[in-house]
Amino acid sequence: MKITGVMVQYYVTCKRELWFFANGINLNYEDENILLGRLLQEKSYAKENKEVLIDNTINIDFVKKGREIIIHEIKKSSKLPFAVKAQTLYYLWYLKKNKNINAKGVIVYPNEKKRDDVVLEPQDEQYIKKITESIPVIVNAQKPPEAIKKPYCKKCSYFEFCWC
Repeated sequence: MKITGVMVQYYVTCKRELWFFANGINLNYEDENILLGRLLQEKSYAKENKEVLIDNTINIDFVKKGREIIIHEIKKSSKLPFAVKAQTLYYLWYLKKNKNINAKGVIVYPNEKKRDDVVLEPQDEQYIKKITESIPVIVNAQKPPEAIKKPYCKKCSYFEFCWC
């Protein structure tokens, strides 16, 4: 199974959302937050070569090469930093494991004029490995995991599937 960064992000935030997404129930492509995020990504860092697709699996917002390789993820908000960090760690882990590339990461929040550096540590590798082993179990289940109320549920495009 090809695991994407979005799947890792959903695994961390909501396993039920992961199941819906991976099983083709995609309600959020026209969601206002998704559209605003896409627009922000297009307008920010306009000179960078964006959307670096690797192995038709991971899609990095942009990469800078110099003395070291630094991958960049552009995000609209820092409200779910743990999920975005997991996504970025997954990209770093994937590059190391599958391409023998040791890179660093940066998560950029242009609207907040903020950035977070991300470095893949040994404990992160174990964490990401666990996630990549758990995702297929969730995705291949006959039904979605039970809904768990979280503070950000109201803004989720699957809200009605869980709480109405």
